[in-house]
Formats: sequence, C-alpha cells, structure tokens
Amino acid sequence: MNVAMMQPSFMPWQGFFELILKSDIFIFLDDFQFSVQSYHQRNRLFIDKGKVGWYTIPVQKSISFRTALNKTKINESTPWRMKMWKRIEHNYSKAAYYRTLAQQIKEWLFIPAETLAGQNIAFIKLVCNLLNINREMRASSDLLSKERGSKRVLELLRWCKAEKYYCANGSFSYMREEGIFPVDDIEVLFQDFKPVPYYQIGSPNAYMPFLSIIDALMNIGPESTLEFIKAGTPKWLLWDDMMKIADSDGLADKEEHFGN
Repeated sequence: MNVAMMQPSFMPWQGFFELILKSDIFIFLDDFQFSVQSYHQRNRLFIDKGKVGWYTIPVQKSISFRTALNKTKINESTPWRMKMWKRIEHNYSKAAYYRTLAQQIKEWLFIPAETLAGQNIAFIKLVCNLLNINREMRASSDLLSKERGSKRVLELLRWCKAEKYYCANGSFSYMREEGIFPVDDIEVLFQDFKPVPYYQIGSPNAYMPFLSIIDALMNIGPESTLEFIKAGTPKWLLWDDMMKIADSDGLADKEEHFGN
C-alpha cells in the first residue's frame, strides 16, 4: 500500500497533488498544530502583472495559537472572501481556462467552513475532482493518539498498512533527527519536484514557479496540469540518497515549495 500524508495547506501547489497522485491512501494531518503565517493559511498567486504575492485566509488568533488545524477558526469579521475573489478575478479573468473553472473555485471560496482544515480540505478535494484523481482519503484525527512527530507518522503508516511512504523532501530533517526512521518494512521515498514551466497570463515572459495550483489550472487547464504533476519528480529519493545530500552539502532550505 502506497501512503502519503500532509497537513492540509491553503490552495496548495502542484507538488502537494503529486503526493496524492502517488498514494493509494492519502492522510490529511488535520490534528497537527496550526502554524501562523505558514502555508496552512496562505499561498502565492499573482497580485499584479509580473508580481507574485500572498493570498491569506484570516484566522481567529486568540483561539488558534498552538491549536490543531481542525480546531483553528476562520475570522469572518471582514469580507476577506469577496476581496480574495476580486483579486483572483482581476489577475486571472483573461487566463485561458478562467471561464471554465471560475464558478467552481468561487463556490468553494464562498462556502464557509467550520475550521481552517475544513476549508483547505474542501479545496484539495475540489482540485482532485478537477484532475480526476481518485484516492482513498483519511484524516489523522480519526486515529486518536498521544504520539508526536515521527512516532505519530509511523503509527499512521501502520494504520494504513503502508509498504511505501511518499513524503515531502522537507520531512527528512526531522525524521533523521528523531531517529525513528528508516524502518525495515516501509520504504520511504522523498519528493524532488521540479516544476515544468508553462505560459502564465500574469508573467508571459518569465515563469514564476511554486505558486498555488490555481495558477496552472487557470492558465493551462486540468488536463495539462495533471500531466505536469505526473512529470514533477523524475526520481524519488531514497533514504540513502537523502543522507548523502545532507552529509555532503547540507539540506537546502526549500520552505517555499516543501509545505505548500
């Protein structure tokens, strides 16, 4: 059984969906801790011609600090949904697939969710439907536990009877430090996603990588986006590969596309 897992990000990038695509079972780590101003609540898209910036979903900070994603509440005291939609409309209304996809994305954005995790998971499932990616999806909160970190990850893998674990490149540092992995009966494969450039209405002369998948969907459509996702990681890295990289060069900080 191939398993992947990630915390549900806000409008995530193509690489997030590559992990789903490689899995038989994908686990939303919805009871993991919310991190302020991380990809949990924001992502990047064009904000003007040739300029990329953050699209952020506001949360109720007073009750969301150090709480789980599935308990983090969205702040609805401001018209952020309308403002965000107007921003998407302004920057993508001339994109090739805007008319095809705009209504579905707008409907998602304007349906309030009880929690940040709920809002993010609804988007991810919408995109999987657009891409025709059908996978079993579970929530980590369905398996009650007091374990943390790598012990929790291993517990979730055992829950799914995993034989292979496809994970984000950025997971290696903490996995190595905590010393739980590698394990004999589960092969760990690390993502090495290399974005394929495509035409962007917001930057026709210079490709801007690592944006929310909305950018690719609007510009090249679901079918081509799926093909680019499939081509993302030409070679999945083994534990030994990661050890060699870490020991020879140090593991580069690639936050901009690890957790997105």
